[in-house]
Amino acid sequence: MKLITSNDELRKYIPNSIREVKGETPLFDKLAPFLERAEQWFCHHFVPAELLDAVAAEAAHIVAVEAYRLAVPQLDLVLTPNGFATVGTQNLSPASKMRVDRLVGGLLSERDKALAQLLHNLPSVKGWPDSPQGRWFGATLFPTLDVVTQQSGESERLWDKYCELRPQLIDLEASLSEEWLSPELMSALRSENLRGDLTEKRSEIVRQVKAQVVGYLRSGSFNSRRLADIVNYIRLNPEFFGEWHQSETAKLFEPPVFRNEKKASGYFF
Repeated sequence: MKLITSNDELRKYIPNSIREVKGETPLFDKLAPFLERAEQWFCHHFVPAELLDAVAAEAAHIVAVEAYRLAVPQLDLVLTPNGFATVGTQNLSPASKMRVDRLVGGLLSERDKALAQLLHNLPSVKGWPDSPQGRWFGATLFPTLDVVTQQSGESERLWDKYCELRPQLIDLEASLSEEWLSPELMSALRSENLRGDLTEKRSEIVRQVKAQVVGYLRSGSFNSRRLADIVNYIRLNPEFFGEWHQSETAKLFEPPVFRNEKKASGYFF
């Protein structure tokens, strides 16, 4: 599926650009290879091609901005027989490197802002949570870009930083699974969290576990007392956390039962 198929459609997403005069190459033609590359990138990471119709408008915006961002460094250069030269600008002054860098940075921020909004909406798209892309985001309790801001307070390069942070999120959740929550319960909570259908009690556990992960990212340690409180809450509500009560992890929290037997060395009368 081609998300953007005409010059007019493309220009809806590219502000402050002057219309071509007759005989001049349309912006759409200049960006064609970048649009194809951006659409492939988008489908690979976010939405499979077969589901694009459900998010066509949002996807077209993201792809156009990403394509323009990729193309900007090359739009003012042409290859001549004698090497590269800048495109003639007639009465317009060429932009400084600082302004070009600022434009590229602004496009990156616009793209990431649109991605952040899209990721909040994707779970409602039929079939997306079970797609490879949906499962990739659902591999942690943090399937959106919000965790970047929560962890560092930064709002730049959200997608790049999320990709850098994700392996650590997975590792920290695995540690909590093995020692406290059980892999079975954590897996179920991730799926429900992605789909947005957590019950009230399970939602509270997810909120507290996410707070522990973000806390670790900031300070380098978990709060053992809080984790003990989480496990105690789970123990006291077996009807809501059956996965944990049937797991091997639950056995770690079973106190040893003392049996007074005559053959034991510490037999009491």
